[in-house]
This record gives sequence, C-alpha cells and structure tokens, in this order.
Amino acid sequence: MSFTLGDKTAAQLKIRLLEETQIPVLSETRDRTVNIPGRSGTWDFGADLGPRYFKLECGFIDSILDSSTKLQAAVRDLAAHLVNASGKPRDLSLEFDREPGKVWTVRYAGSLPIQRRLYHSKGFFTLPLTAFDPHAYVTEKNQEATITTSPTEINVEVEGNVGTPAVIVIRNNGANTINGFTLRREIEEE
Repeated sequence: MSFTLGDKTAAQLKIRLLEETQIPVLSETRDRTVNIPGRSGTWDFGADLGPRYFKLECGFIDSILDSSTKLQAAVRDLAAHLVNASGKPRDLSLEFDREPGKVWTVRYAGSLPIQRRLYHSKGFFTLPLTAFDPHAYVTEKNQEATITTSPTEINVEVEGNVGTPAVIVIRNNGANTINGFTLRREIEEE
C-alpha cells in the first residue's frame, strides 16, 4: 500500500509506507452524556465523530538514499512539503492507493522525530497527520442525459455512505413544455 500527500506520491517524497501502519476505520467519538446523581446509568445525548488521526509508519528506505547526505536532503524535502512558505503546517490531500478517488484533507500535527540506521543512511519515522473533518470525499461527478422519449428513467447511484443532497437541473432546450415529470428517491434495504 502507498499514498499520495498533496501533489506528491510517497515515492516522489522518497518514502515508503511500512506494513505496521494501521489506518483507523473511524475516528474517535465525542460522546455527550450526563451522570445524574441518584439515577443509575448515564443519560445519553448522542455522539459525534471527532478528528481522524493518521499515524503513518514510514521509512526513507529508497535505494538511492545510500548516504547520510542524501537522507538529510530527503528529510528536508519532506519537511518543506508539510509546511507553507511561512513555515506553518499546510492543508494537504491524503489519498491511499487502495481507495483511489477517496481523499481526506489533513495537516501535519505533532512531532516528527526520525530514527536513523545503517550509518545514518536510512531513516524511519511516524508521520502524524490530522483530518479535522473525519470524512473522506470523492470528486464530484456530474451525470448528464438527454431525454428524447417519454417515459424515460435515469438511475443515479451515490457511492458514499454519508447523506448527500442531490442537485437536479432540468433544462428545456426545445419548444415543447415539460409536463408531468416525477422525481423519486429509492433506498435499498440491507
């Protein structure tokens, strides 16, 4: 498995994602509860998802990094990629190759020590990234169809698992009036 961070792949950053990396299924919850004296249990007001924390186990283990000088250059390139021109952490897109098209907006948050090995020519580290919006998003897809006969049925499927409002635009390019159209939402029961 690999990833793209911002406009650069892990290979372009000269790093590899190690097998020990665990990608969280969901972010932590923020539970809203109240303990009431004299009442058993807890009053539950529901929960929301908090930020999603990615701790990517990585290594500068590319074969071209055969000296401490080349490793240090790769470390500097990664550091420059994580911050903006003012030296502040910048928002970057994060996309894993196992789920192409699904993107989180993350930024570097935490600290980034590097463990150097093999005469300082290889480096291993945990890249801490935080998605303050815990949901992955896909690129918006537009579907267009020209209807020339009646009745016509057009099916549109939503790929995500979060409710998303649809935007439906009906244009009449002809001289005839549009009469009696129906919009229907069907939900598959699982």
